[in-house]
Amino acid sequence: MVPRPLPPDVAAWLADRRVMITGATGFLGRHLCALLEPTPCHLIALGSTDGDLTDRAAVRALFAAHRPDHVIHLAAACGGIAANLARPADFLRDNALMGLHLIDEARQHRAGLTLVSTTCAYPQHAPMPLREDTLWHGYPAAATAPYGIAKRLLHEAIATYHRQYGFDGITLLPANLYGPGDHVDPDRSHVVAALVRRFVDAADAGAETVTCWGTGEATREFLHVTDAAYGIALATARHRDPAPVNLGTGVETSIRQLAETIAAAADYRGAIEWDASKPTGQPRRVLDVSRARAFGFEAAVPLEEGVGEMVAWYRSRSADMRGG
Repeated sequence: MVPRPLPPDVAAWLADRRVMITGATGFLGRHLCALLEPTPCHLIALGSTDGDLTDRAAVRALFAAHRPDHVIHLAAACGGIAANLARPADFLRDNALMGLHLIDEARQHRAGLTLVSTTCAYPQHAPMPLREDTLWHGYPAAATAPYGIAKRLLHEAIATYHRQYGFDGITLLPANLYGPGDHVDPDRSHVVAALVRRFVDAADAGAETVTCWGTGEATREFLHVTDAAYGIALATARHRDPAPVNLGTGVETSIRQLAETIAAAADYRGAIEWDASKPTGQPRRVLDVSRARAFGFEAAVPLEEGVGEMVAWYRSRSADMRGG
């Protein structure tokens, strides 16, 4: 999918600015770089091999070498439920250290910072739709709580540095991302990528049934990765309020609806079965996206269109791997 062209005022804001992106080699990072590369900014794309962001000296060296005017912080220590349960202290420590080092170094260099956070920071029992002012009204879901708490700490750091130093920092909380280039490995993939792989492989093999976890009644919100990149660019150029902002579609979709949409896109014609003995996670998840409208963000990619694109991408990737 071709990235949406950025509005003239956003391109003008980016002109001649040195924009440093952490996590630039990741799923979202690659799409954000593709969006910003045609603009007149000086793009500094950093991956994990460019420096250890948990090491203050390494972060200081990166700022000295690249002299960024603005940092977009995408890098994170993260993983699926199993990884969160196995390494909770690592996820809490590493995410907190990376963010705090970058925020403090950006403040000292008079650079701005866009923190891309996670909806895992929301309380487990927050009312729906999730509103930003409820972030501190309870504890996050236990399985990912250390990761979510580390991100909450960074939300507070952005706000506190703004109050004390006038720091130019903002926080964004995107919905579940999906799109071409996402992880499809079973141990790392999120729900859209996992189901795309399952239904495409089943369709191509002529399988009669596909079994999905849970009852299918749980709901989530899905944001195409190009919409997320576009929203990050808009907020970075236009938004100056340190209070967290949700980035999403505001559309609640059941896992059953998602599975049926992916099955249709994959031309899978067998039965879909549900294993209610497997966990389903949070019963509902959908965002209130009204704050993002203040800087002009509206998601543009409908789920059916995005899923169709992702199915085509996965089929092409699979053919390339087979040498077909």
